[in-house]
Amino acid sequence: MFEEFIKSPKRLAHYQSAPYAEERRRFLDHVVQEGRSRSRLKLFNQLLLQIAMRIDLSGVRCYTLAAVKALAEQWQRDRESQGLSQRWAKIAILDYVYVASSWLRFLGRLEEQLETLPNANLVAEFLAYLKEERGFAEATVVNRRRSLKVFLRWLNEKGCCLSGVSPATISDYFSSVAAGRWKRSTVSLHVQSLRSFFRYAVGRGWCAAGIAEAIDAPRLYTYESLPQGPTWAEVNRLLVGVSGKSQIEMRSRCVVLLCAVYGLRIGEVSRLRLEDIDWKAERILVRRPKQRKVQTYPLTAEAGNVLLRYLRHARPVCQRRELLLTLRQPYRPVSVCGLSSMMAKLEKKLGLKLKRYGPHALRHACATHLLAQGLTMKEVGDHLGHVSVAATRIYAKVDLTGLREVASIDIKPLVDCIAQCERSDSLFYAVGNIRALREVAGVGLGGVA
Repeated sequence: MFEEFIKSPKRLAHYQSAPYAEERRRFLDHVVQEGRSRSRLKLFNQLLLQIAMRIDLSGVRCYTLAAVKALAEQWQRDRESQGLSQRWAKIAILDYVYVASSWLRFLGRLEEQLETLPNANLVAEFLAYLKEERGFAEATVVNRRRSLKVFLRWLNEKGCCLSGVSPATISDYFSSVAAGRWKRSTVSLHVQSLRSFFRYAVGRGWCAAGIAEAIDAPRLYTYESLPQGPTWAEVNRLLVGVSGKSQIEMRSRCVVLLCAVYGLRIGEVSRLRLEDIDWKAERILVRRPKQRKVQTYPLTAEAGNVLLRYLRHARPVCQRRELLLTLRQPYRPVSVCGLSSMMAKLEKKLGLKLKRYGPHALRHACATHLLAQGLTMKEVGDHLGHVSVAATRIYAKVDLTGLREVASIDIKPLVDCIAQCERSDSLFYAVGNIRALREVAGVGLGGVA
């Protein structure tokens, strides 16, 4: 590995005989596979030699980040004779710290300061239970932890232990933290997390019983809002907006098509791998962790051409198997947050007026468009990967074809039937008829016990 960056035999011998040559060689192999540029690899090689001369890996000692920074500052003081400006000296220290911490992390010798969370061991046990025994998706587990982090830190600031939590404590928490700041949906999410945690905590004997049942959630009405996606004409505007030849536009066009045509969730897009696209059979395989299943879609000609163009002209050449990668080194999969932010910025840049920005709005647009084309609710649900038709019902609000059919139904025969029943002795009443309620209230039960 050293031979690729050093041509002088004398210098090469120095690099090979310096301390921890094998450890340095293995790390260089690792960063090469990450897709680093040659200039960056040469810098890594030079700094690794300097770092190896100043650290001791013979024992079991782990270095903290503070110790690494101290080594970097001492290294810079030793080379002040080079006359570097203050700006370049600062950059050199940052490079030294980055390479040293990356190398030590690779060797398992970096003592990372993890985020301290009150009752961290209890939270870790609860989250492991959700993931391993309940089978919750990773995203759900992350949301549970995020909600618990806010609550447990507030609890710690108040000087209250977990065993001393009462319904009044929970009420004080939501009054002081959530009131006037959080939406009903956000409060409901936190309530779900706390209820789940306290049910488990009671079973483990960590707190008093009855707390979970006492946590009241705000009322959320089923299907109270319309799907918040763009129209299909606006989706076409998005596609036109990313039809350029730049790498980021080619990657963005892939994301728009996958979300709008296939109705994929952004997490499913982020997890796509090269082997998920079967070019010979013209199929694309999608893993759905939320439903714990795999679904296969036909690879349309347009989607196939867009993906092929991205793979040939925009996707970096590296060892990674994920489909969508960052465009800067080191190459790595684009995160869900990165893709979501990218789509929201693109929608705003094109001037789209949406109630909610981001890639999930394209999933709503896909469902709405399919209903407008005459597909049934079951067919739309299958396309979106819904397990139950109930999850697709919200789109009935925008099924204009179905709503027109309902509006065209002649209800006159039903009205005539109700009127006839009211004139006869039959006890058939319209819903909400106050006279019916009074007559029922006056019925004598006789001998019925």
